[in-house]
Amino acid sequence: IESVDEEFSRSFTALAVTKNFTGSPHIDTLNIAPFYGLSLGDFSNGGKLCVECSATCVAEIDTKGRFAKVDGRFCHWVSDYEGTRYSLIYYVTHGKAIP
Repeated sequence: IESVDEEFSRSFTALAVTKNFTGSPHIDTLNIAPFYGLSLGDFSNGGKLCVECSATCVAEIDTKGRFAKVDGRFCHWVSDYEGTRYSLIYYVTHGKAIP
């Protein structure tokens, strides 16, 4: 994470490591800032990070093998996929809130 965002690498407070996460749409109510996500593994046909940008717009973000900065305070989920998918989510739950 340091090579992507050095400042964030000094401020994140937690790291979630998941395997085959299939959560429903949700909001990270404890987050006080955007998070960085990265997915790895042998998966295909989906597995993108979906984020509601507005009532009519959903962004699909490909995190396979690359970090993406996302605001988990907006509704988000992982699209269906086939195979084995791991993810690393670096996030902030305390300190100075970033609007």
